Amino acid sequence: MDSTKFPDSVGGDLGGLTFEQAFERRPKIVEFVRSMWVESSCSGMFLDFYKYCIGMLNNPFVVEEHEERCRVFVTNKKTDIASYMKKYSKQENVTQKND
Repeated sequence: MDSTKFPDSVGGDLGGLTFEQAFERRPKIVEFVRSMWVESSCSGMFLDFYKYCIGMLNNPFVVEEHEERCRVFVTNKKTDIASYMKKYSKQENVTQKND
């Protein structure tokens, strides 16, 4: 499934990428899938991508790599961090520890 490719017509951040490329290069999207998607609400290629992401994230080493990509993503982001990504923000982690 690594080589399954999103059609260019999907556009945005996924168009033209393979599932593997999307998984490695788009941590925000992968975290959105992990945190917000419900399998029963997905269909077609997006169901396949959901299953791919969840399957990959069953490996603890892959989870660790993904979470590091998420931390780098939010560190480089100056504003508008999505709610499901805030747990990777240093500021959010400091706030949680002080509670």
